[in-house]
Amino acid sequence: MSLRRTLPALGLGLLATGLVAACLPWSIEAPGAARFVSRGLQQSWGVTLAARGRTEIVLLPLPRIVFTDIRLNEGEASGPVLASGGRLSLQLDLSALLTGRVEVDSLTLDGTEVMLPQTPGDRRWAGASEHLTQRVAGDDGDGLRRIILTRCAVTGHDPRDGSVQTLRDVDLTISWPSWSENLALTGGATWNGMSTRFTVAGLRPHALLSGGVSPFTASLSWPSGTIGAEGNGSLREGLKAWGTGNLRTRSLRKTLALTGGDLALSPFIEDLSVEGSFEAASDQILFPNVTVRTGGNLLEGAGSASFGPQRSAVQATLAAESLNLSPLLADLLRLSDSDDAPPQARSLDLRPLTGGDLDLRISAGSARIGPVQLTDLASSILVREGGIEASLGRAGVQGGVVKGRITLAADEEAAALTRIKAQGSVDGLDLGALLIELGQYRWMLGTTRGSFSLEGAGRDVEALTRSVAGRVALASEDGAIAGLDLADVIHRGGSVAPGALARRNGRTPFERAKMSLLFADGVGEIVEGSLASRSLSASLRGRITLAERRFQARAELLSRTTAAADGAAPSATLFEIGGSWDAFSVRVGSAAQIEAFDASQAAAAGPFRRQGADLPLGIRAYIPTPAP
Repeated sequence: MSLRRTLPALGLGLLATGLVAACLPWSIEAPGAARFVSRGLQQSWGVTLAARGRTEIVLLPLPRIVFTDIRLNEGEASGPVLASGGRLSLQLDLSALLTGRVEVDSLTLDGTEVMLPQTPGDRRWAGASEHLTQRVAGDDGDGLRRIILTRCAVTGHDPRDGSVQTLRDVDLTISWPSWSENLALTGGATWNGMSTRFTVAGLRPHALLSGGVSPFTASLSWPSGTIGAEGNGSLREGLKAWGTGNLRTRSLRKTLALTGGDLALSPFIEDLSVEGSFEAASDQILFPNVTVRTGGNLLEGAGSASFGPQRSAVQATLAAESLNLSPLLADLLRLSDSDDAPPQARSLDLRPLTGGDLDLRISAGSARIGPVQLTDLASSILVREGGIEASLGRAGVQGGVVKGRITLAADEEAAALTRIKAQGSVDGLDLGALLIELGQYRWMLGTTRGSFSLEGAGRDVEALTRSVAGRVALASEDGAIAGLDLADVIHRGGSVAPGALARRNGRTPFERAKMSLLFADGVGEIVEGSLASRSLSASLRGRITLAERRFQARAELLSRTTAAADGAAPSATLFEIGGSWDAFSVRVGSAAQIEAFDASQAAAAGPFRRQGADLPLGIRAYIPTPAP
């Protein structure tokens, strides 16, 4: 081959080899390269670089230099550590490099531990942030256009409680191309053992940093939920944002475990969706119009939330056309069933339920609790540290009006001890219709009214039931007992007529029926129980033991028609009733048995008779039934 052909071919081969070599990473021992880049970073960013490992250099297509086992310090080499360990990859501006300057186009940290401020007074990253702000705002040339973090750990101060928190497996890309004014963030991390992903797009950093308004679109996802928002933001008077957003979570408990925060009554809430317009500033969010979905219910209204360093606070006023409260009861039962302790020994500690403040007001045109239908519901729930108050302003139930309030408060000296007070009233209730709605036999008819006021305290359910004190009153007028003819029972000497036909046709109309119970130490005495009709009168007295779920009483039936016929004093038909609530027995009592019962009642009922006036109540337990 002639020299004329050999030299060009050799030149092309050398050129190709040089180009290939320039595109390959070369690992070198070059301490001077780190010092050269460190001087450039210190001039441009106020950051000092030290690299203890080998250095890789790639010349083409764009100059790139990679340092291993690095350390970045604020200011001088003795300044606070910003990042340590792992690899630092810098893509350099070729034109600046040819003039002996360091201009970074892209920065990548791989496997590095990034140290954010550790205390409120820690000023690390202040200088670098100021330089970055100037470049992002366009005040200092084009500058850095991409920052990438892969497999990093980020440790910093948590402003909520002052603790130091660490994000693991951080992947983050921040980019703002030279041909666009928009900045985008994408990435993910492991926080509190859960994997999260987030995106922010459409930001205009120049507008934000110059005091203007920037649009944005943001999303955050984790295993049990998502958050999305779209709107505008400003830094003019602190961080502010407004627009529309949504929150969806399949488990509020897991979501709060991710954030490390707490909300009132959070153990009761699983499926939750919140969406609508919002206005956010600092640590407060306002919802002028919000739609809440939970437990198959849809409620609309307005609300706000604030997240302080100590306690969160939520306020909301919501309304629904129809409300199903059965899922709430199911969640309550599920929460109780999750406890391994037997029902009577389950804790009443309020602390898991009062992790934040809550002021919630709910109204509904109709509502349902199991089979019971309510109308015109107005209720509220107030939660403060150490206490819960739930109020039923009013609700219509089968022609009547129900009102009530229950307060639960932690004892000042023993937080696990809960004091409970409950009071309420019912007026104009159609008792027969309510029994049908409950799927029960309509054994009693009449317009019913009543009231109750009870209180107790305990660390568990058993202690609470043994401490119940207060009173309950019920009264019914112009009603009837269905399935039983008490006048016929008196005529038969205390026996009920046999056969289904007699039970179906049996009926005892009455003018008034009332009952009052007085409770002390978990035992309730029937201080007054009476029924009056044209043909007979009845009375009941006895006691109920809540802890043992037992009932013991004596009933007397008097025939008015017999007394009117012969002028003699009427003799009472006496019944003895006793046993557990769901399996008590009724039998005609002898004189000796009655005297023994009177003696036992007189010995035990003394404390009750010293506690004020009797209240009118309704009747139920003394209705005679055939002895088994």
